[in-house]
Amino acid sequence: MIYPKLIPPAAREIVKTLMDAGDIEVSADKVEEAQEDFASVLREYHRRDEEISREAKDVMSLRGWEQGKYQEAKRIVAGRRGLPMGDDGLDYVINQMLEFMFRSGNIEEVFAEDHVMRKRLAEIIRKYQKVFEEVEAEVRGKLRHLQEGTSEWDVQYRRMHEQVRRNRGLL
Repeated sequence: MIYPKLIPPAAREIVKTLMDAGDIEVSADKVEEAQEDFASVLREYHRRDEEISREAKDVMSLRGWEQGKYQEAKRIVAGRRGLPMGDDGLDYVINQMLEFMFRSGNIEEVFAEDHVMRKRLAEIIRKYQKVFEEVEAEVRGKLRHLQEGTSEWDVQYRRMHEQVRRNRGLL
């Protein structure tokens, strides 16, 4: 997942990287629109992931599952909704981006082959996903003293997650 605050810089980097490599051609007056096209793909995936997260919490509540089963509940909901997660989610987002490039009126020409652009897109997206993983690791490190799955852990996790994101300028 990419934090919403990082989506615009990720989209800018995607367009710049693809243009600098000669993979795509975008006229100077369409660069911002092309960036917005890439950002919209990332935003839509994030929106759907958030929906699945909320629904996964409902599934856990209905089944009486503890917090430790969150990922399992999320996989169940994502499967029902047809939204790939993890590495499959990355492939899904990249496929969406490649598809839109050929239909977008903001990209004049696509020169590179899919596998070349797929690699560049994956590197950029993973870079921004890494921030999410770093925040998660930092939060969990600060909560080592609490038992995961307890209500106290849940409350402290949300509080600490917000604090770490605020400290890093991600809110």
